[in-house]
Amino acid sequence: MFGLTTLAANKLPLGNMLFIIISFLLLMLILKKVAYGPLTKVLDERADKISADIDGAEIARQDAEKLAVQRQSELADTRQQATKVVADAKASAQKQSDSLISTASDRATLINKQAQTDAEKLKEDAISNAKNDVAALSVAIASKLMQKELSLNDQQALIDAYISDLETK
Repeated sequence: MFGLTTLAANKLPLGNMLFIIISFLLLMLILKKVAYGPLTKVLDERADKISADIDGAEIARQDAEKLAVQRQSELADTRQQATKVVADAKASAQKQSDSLISTASDRATLINKQAQTDAEKLKEDAISNAKNDVAALSVAIASKLMQKELSLNDQQALIDAYISDLETK
């Protein structure tokens, strides 16, 4: 009742009112099918796309973090390997240096021994030559003093005595 009196007061006939209501509902139904349905579909698709993009970005970020950690690990391994290579090279160089020094020291020792041997031989040769020269001079002097020629055994005995005498002095 309230609705009829209000309608009558506004002088809106019931038929027009029903037509407006039906037209409004029909327009709403058409808008829902034509505009609202596709619009919500497009908005849902966009929301899904944005959600997929966000998920993809999160996955890409996680992958990037994993790659960064992996690269840091590989860099640390590479640094460790480089340090090992440098240490090995230093050890090898030190070993080679020690080997060269040892070889040079051995060679110097050998040269020194050879020089000592040569010096001893030269000394012995010099002493032998000196003995021979002294013996020859002694024989010459003794021959002149005695005015006679000594036999070989006499000469040897005289030389040995003379040399013994020189060695004791």
